[in-house]
Amino acid sequence: MNFEKNLVYLRKKKNLSQEDLAYLTGVTRQTIYTWEAGLNYPNILMLKKLANALDVSTDDLLNGFEVNKLPKEIKKIVITDIKKHDEKVLYEELPNWFVKLKKDEEVNWALYDLIKGKYIRDYSYHIDVLGDVLIHDEKGIEIKVKEYDPDLNFRRTYNQFVTMNDEGVAWLGEVTYKDGIKKIQTYKDQEFLNDWGYDKKFIYQACNYENAVDAILEVDGKKLNVIKISYFDPDGSDTDLKHAYFEVLLNQDYDSLMWRRYTKKADKKELSNEVILVDGIEYDMDYYSITSRL
Repeated sequence: MNFEKNLVYLRKKKNLSQEDLAYLTGVTRQTIYTWEAGLNYPNILMLKKLANALDVSTDDLLNGFEVNKLPKEIKKIVITDIKKHDEKVLYEELPNWFVKLKKDEEVNWALYDLIKGKYIRDYSYHIDVLGDVLIHDEKGIEIKVKEYDPDLNFRRTYNQFVTMNDEGVAWLGEVTYKDGIKKIQTYKDQEFLNDWGYDKKFIYQACNYENAVDAILEVDGKKLNVIKISYFDPDGSDTDLKHAYFEVLLNQDYDSLMWRRYTKKADKKELSNEVILVDGIEYDMDYYSITSRL
């Protein structure tokens, strides 16, 4: 992400027009336009004014979203439920991928194992929403995925295609690369549906949550007001639909900050000793996933 793209993205995220940002920073709308078009750039003092107006750091403006901004160490996470959330939550993000299906949205995230004392336990990701696509007459959006190893070294890149409507979200296809060969699969390929289908079928996954909870998230002593939603993730056959259970913590804009994944205790050989009871069934902690928004 370059500076001009960062500036446009962060301005729109604050729901500011070019005129609004110009007023807040004491310049003309034309000046904001030239910065966003890459025709000119602000000096260091103006860069600080922009960062203050957008409630971000100058590094966010200059460098955008990088995996090295992910937390390197988290010692303690405490989640305290407060009350039932007053309204239904429309979770507009791609489930388990932490990004809204809107052009130019970006996020970084990684899998953490806090229970075993490991931090980034598996791959980390940089997700970038590119734009609209049409696959087999289905409208969707293209997402670029950059995958990194636990040491944040780049591993590979691939593209996914996802669609969203009033029913929810569904995966349309994927482009991967191996040994210089591009592999393209869509929802008409069963191999693709085995990995990305809802119960291995092309079915929309609901994104409305009526039982959300207001909570306090405390991370290494820092407290945040959050909204918690939860859902079961299809994993395997019809008899296995409640194998995995997720709790997702959102900020007040419904952007995900982190989630926790649990698996049925009866299905696991190695246990974490962090067990919860859901619908009368015991679920044991697998891992956390933490985003760069935290």
